[in-house]
Amino acid sequence: MSEKSSGSDLASVATRAERTADGWRLTGTKMWTGGAHVNDYAIVLARTDEAEDRHAGLSQFIVDLRAPGVRVEPIRLMSGEHRFNALHLEGVDVPDGMLLGQRGDGWKQVTGELAFERSGPERYLSTFPLLVSLLRELEQRPATAEQLTEVGVLAARLHGIRRLSLGVAAALDTEASPDTQAALVKDLGTRLEGTLVDTVRSVLPTTADPHATPGSHPELLAFALLHSPGYTLRGGTNEILRGIITRGLEQH
Repeated sequence: MSEKSSGSDLASVATRAERTADGWRLTGTKMWTGGAHVNDYAIVLARTDEAEDRHAGLSQFIVDLRAPGVRVEPIRLMSGEHRFNALHLEGVDVPDGMLLGQRGDGWKQVTGELAFERSGPERYLSTFPLLVSLLRELEQRPATAEQLTEVGVLAARLHGIRRLSLGVAAALDTEASPDTQAALVKDLGTRLEGTLVDTVRSVLPTTADPHATPGSHPELLAFALLHSPGYTLRGGTNEILRGIITRGLEQH
């Protein structure tokens, strides 16, 4: 979905799909395409038609990542991990049968997919292993009332967000479009992920060590610190999501 200049304004995608004799030719560059270096296919949002409404004229295609004209460029995280990529589509031919859904329905489809992405457990459980590790560490020593209170607040927030996430999943099962609710879960969830790291460091000061035993508290802390900058960005920045939430509340 994302592109260099349209990550938050998804309707401004510049990737184009032009009609050919037996399909489409895609040209453009997508950013943050997770797993493009190991997967076989990607779903690509591209503009197929010009329309006064920018949300119209978009379609989705299933693209063979081994096809001629596809070039995958790694984007490495601060930890050195290679998860994401820039996906260059340099005149990639896609047959008609790989148009996903109906021509022009891309915006409707992609917003539905974003509801799944923004409200799922991976949007609030990224740092959960660090909380579990903290509880195990506190079992080994006397915990103060203040420490237990801070852990209790985290657990309460986590439980509330989980219930919200399940509510979005239930709405999606009924074919509803809970875009506002999904944006709310993502905003609350990714903020919790960052707050959890800060709280754990406050409750139990520990030196982060990425080279410590995998799964140990210092190693989990180092992992969380390295990935924290991306929590409120992926899946839509929190600032943009709050705009979605505000408009949704105003409509109701």
